[in-house]
Amino acid sequence: MLLELMVALGLGMGVLLAALGTLAFVQASAAVHGDALRLQQRADIALRDIGRQLRQAGAIDLMDNGDGTVRFSSVFDGHAASGYAIQGEDGRQGKPDILSASHQDDGEARDCLGNRPDAAAQGIRMDSRFSVADGSLRCLGAHAASGSQVIVDGVEDFQVLYGIRSAGAGGTQFRFVDADGVAGHWGDVAAVQVCLQLRSESHHPQAAGVRNCQGRDQAADGRLRRVAYATFSLRNLH
Repeated sequence: MLLELMVALGLGMGVLLAALGTLAFVQASAAVHGDALRLQQRADIALRDIGRQLRQAGAIDLMDNGDGTVRFSSVFDGHAASGYAIQGEDGRQGKPDILSASHQDDGEARDCLGNRPDAAAQGIRMDSRFSVADGSLRCLGAHAASGSQVIVDGVEDFQVLYGIRSAGAGGTQFRFVDADGVAGHWGDVAAVQVCLQLRSESHHPQAAGVRNCQGRDQAADGRLRRVAYATFSLRNLH
């Protein structure tokens, strides 16, 4: 009887240990899946907001001449009155870049924060400026005095390339360069490629390394990462 009891206890302990191991695995897998989903959601939100401003960049109202013809409005003066719908700055020493976009205010437009422009810019332009600070992608919208606001957090890097359009033997071609490579030809930019690199808050021993936004292999360090790319065509060139 004692032997049978010992065997039963041993089997029970084996089943319990197996169940605990399975529970730990399921919990770890659920945590990884949850963090991966949150990273994807943050990437989607950020790219949606950036894309909304880039797709409208350079948009100018059509004006009725009163004789059956139309013309483009001449009031739009570019982002921060620069004359250009798109501008950018390269992050120094591998730091995140800065991207600025603007279009004419049509009376209903909203900036990257959902705001209308202040009185000085109403009817003229709608500015949005994206940058990274303290691990968050931020936007400075149409109210410069209010400062930039967080769009998503957990952002490690933000890199931007600009597509310069040119005519080639095979048709329209794009040459993608960084902000310094644009060399003042912001009026020739016809596409923008952005890369966002996001990092999880929690540690996961099974997290793998990634190829980061700057094209380098980044070794695993226990954090999940999501590297998201998107290319946007500027549809409002004139």
